[in-house]
Amino acid sequence: FSPAILARFDAVVFNNTSGDVFTPEQRGAFKTFIENGGGWLGIHAAGDNSHEAWPWYVQNIIGTKFTGHPMDPQFQKATMRIEDRQHPATRHLGPTLERTDEWYSFDKSPRGVPGVHVLATLDENTYVQKGPFGQELSMGEDHPILWWRCVGKGRALYSAGGHTAESFSEPAHAKMLAGELRWVLGLEGEGCSPNHTNGDKP
Repeated sequence: FSPAILARFDAVVFNNTSGDVFTPEQRGAFKTFIENGGGWLGIHAAGDNSHEAWPWYVQNIIGTKFTGHPMDPQFQKATMRIEDRQHPATRHLGPTLERTDEWYSFDKSPRGVPGVHVLATLDENTYVQKGPFGQELSMGEDHPILWWRCVGKGRALYSAGGHTAESFSEPAHAKMLAGELRWVLGLEGEGCSPNHTNGDKP
């Protein structure tokens, strides 16, 4: 991550990127890239708790903090509720999508954070939200799993699904990822400007 290298690209994809991957100089280059109109697509571990060393990333890219995922069992079938079926990521889907994955929970819903638009939530009635040693992971009725936001002129989209290799061969999920990528690249869908802050209401 440097200004010269990032200038060659329209978007960056963090596919299960876990850990603090930035030096201080790289943080500055990435932040400027996004705010000046670059795109970012984060998949699954790109939003886990290993990124907390950089609060700007957690607050301004993700918008909420990871708290955990179920462990008994780790991978469960659950139902996603599709809230926005006009977005390039979700317009091919019906009102719901049933998938098996490692389902993330967060300390709060990102809904209502300036610029955040929720595309899909989890129906917690369809899986068990228990972490290690009985950790309570329920977020209640509002459990977003897929959302986008504007960061300056840039587009950022986070998709909390996609832990397993099999996820990427599921036709519906693969098409969803393709739509997500087309949006962050600026090829389709609503754009972003410095004044774009009209996120979803709580």
